[in-house]
Amino acid sequence: MYQVIVNDKDWQKAIKMIEDLHLDLETFIVYFDLRRRGKKVAVGPRPRTLLYNMTDNRTAEVLILSEGNYVKLMDIVRWSQRAVADAHEPILAIVDESGGVTYYEARVVRQLS
Repeated sequence: MYQVIVNDKDWQKAIKMIEDLHLDLETFIVYFDLRRRGKKVAVGPRPRTLLYNMTDNRTAEVLILSEGNYVKLMDIVRWSQRAVADAHEPILAIVDESGGVTYYEARVVRQLS
């Protein structure tokens, strides 16, 4: 799909591919952004997630969120814990209303006593 857009400049074909894969627009935007940054991207193990290999042989799991959509904090915490349990680095990708993407590390931090 990335090659169809970058090399062929065939947006209609790319949109058809997005529809055929049942991807939402935000997932495609993050996928495209990561590919443009040189990452090899795969579908993640959980809804609205993508995976890519980091430079130090770790795997990042990216959870895609949309600006303005309500998400419970505990849902993000549970996702982060599952990602870490799968040996993935949890990363949040927030897609803003103009299509920009901001990435955040999403580790659960426990208070030291």
